[in-house]
Amino acid sequence: MIIRSYLKNYFFRVFLLNILAFVYLSDTYSFDFGFISIQSLIYSIHIYSLYFFIFFETISAFLSQYGLDFHFYKLILNNIFSLNYDYVAYILYENISIIYYLIFTTLIVFYLEKKKYGINFKLKSYTIYQKFYLFSFIIAFILSNINPSLSHHSLIERIKGATNMWTEIERNSSYDVKYYNQMVKNHFFRNENWFKTLKYTFVYSGSFPAGSKELMHIDDHKYFKNFEKLINQKKFDNIYIIINESYPNFRNQDLKNNLFQKIVQNNENLNIQKFKKKWNRSLTTQGAEMEFFCDKEVDFDEFQEIELNIFLDKNNCWINNIKDKNFVYIHSFKESFFNRSRYKNFFYKSYFWEDLKKFGFSECIQKFSGICDHDIMDNMDMLLDRENNNFVIFLTVNNHIPVEPIIDKQYINCEKNFPLNLSKQFCTIYNNQMFFNESVSNFISRMKKNDLFVLFSDTPPMFSGKRRIHFEDTIDIYFISKI
Repeated sequence: MIIRSYLKNYFFRVFLLNILAFVYLSDTYSFDFGFISIQSLIYSIHIYSLYFFIFFETISAFLSQYGLDFHFYKLILNNIFSLNYDYVAYILYENISIIYYLIFTTLIVFYLEKKKYGINFKLKSYTIYQKFYLFSFIIAFILSNINPSLSHHSLIERIKGATNMWTEIERNSSYDVKYYNQMVKNHFFRNENWFKTLKYTFVYSGSFPAGSKELMHIDDHKYFKNFEKLINQKKFDNIYIIINESYPNFRNQDLKNNLFQKIVQNNENLNIQKFKKKWNRSLTTQGAEMEFFCDKEVDFDEFQEIELNIFLDKNNCWINNIKDKNFVYIHSFKESFFNRSRYKNFFYKSYFWEDLKKFGFSECIQKFSGICDHDIMDNMDMLLDRENNNFVIFLTVNNHIPVEPIIDKQYINCEKNFPLNLSKQFCTIYNNQMFFNESVSNFISRMKKNDLFVLFSDTPPMFSGKRRIHFEDTIDIYFISKI
């Protein structure tokens, strides 16, 4: 009798867990790979392990949605007081269904466990207070399933991805469809987000994301080797490094090419080298900076804690070998963000939001408000004391999602262009980047023959899973000089 009761409760927990996961986590990567969690058969054995994995799955779902690994939480915890909490609130709202999963699953399991899984379906036996709580819970459950982030277009696209019901034109021409067909496998059993994220953290973190090589036009872009060799290939007068926040590398090759052509337009006789590079899933933007400074394995905790000049000396980083250059660091955001004030002892000049305001640069107001990147690009000479021997690193901020329009100008009819018609954010980030690339183009036209311009990104745009698939999972690097 005891065994029968235990088995009944066990299979009820398995069923309940999978149903609630299906309701609340169907937008995560986990459900692109199946419907029934085989792992749930294991951790539903014991109630405390079940509670643990409900929490673990919640945390993992957030990471999986943004292509991050578990090491990322260390970065967050080390910088908990410098976080942009408006952005944190946005992330929580955008993925509110994951929060609902945690709340409703925990509450329902707790209630059923307390009641020994004995469910009374006779409404008349409930007190007035019990009826009130029951109806409140039902209404909350119904309301929690209204997802404001799913547009008409994205819903249709998701159905096509789940069923592989693409048109012949979409199937033959769209890189988004090729990605779906290559990556999305609808099996009966699924690996939950916690399992997939854990596996990536410790097994696949050093490799390219699965399937990315087949989708990234490797013929046009060589795999990136190192900054030192490429920057030292010639003795340049001035070197300008642009670390572009969340460069929108669309899988749609027309959009991707439009962005690149905007950079090189009105510029003839350019020497352009193109490369592909993995991005750091544990450290994101700071990881991109550190990898640029050193281009080898170094201790990130140490990088965050000590002055930049001491760190670079201690680790014999290549950038220290650059001699007789006027090192200048520019960031459109706050110097307190991830403790970038420690950069000041290495760079001869450093400019952050408050510093740039004194020069009269305009401000772009959004979740990550800061100085307008295009304004800095257009007037960079104001920040340089010398005409030659400058080594400038400019970290932008305006395209950090969620984005707001920087200008009213529309470079394309978003409603008629896939995937821009899936999300207003896609349209905004595309137009903002096109506008910034115009400034980049103008800057390149002003460069001298012996100058070098380097453009790369920290990460792809950090949209959630169902939107991230429309962007390449690698970053492009462009080395541009005049012939």
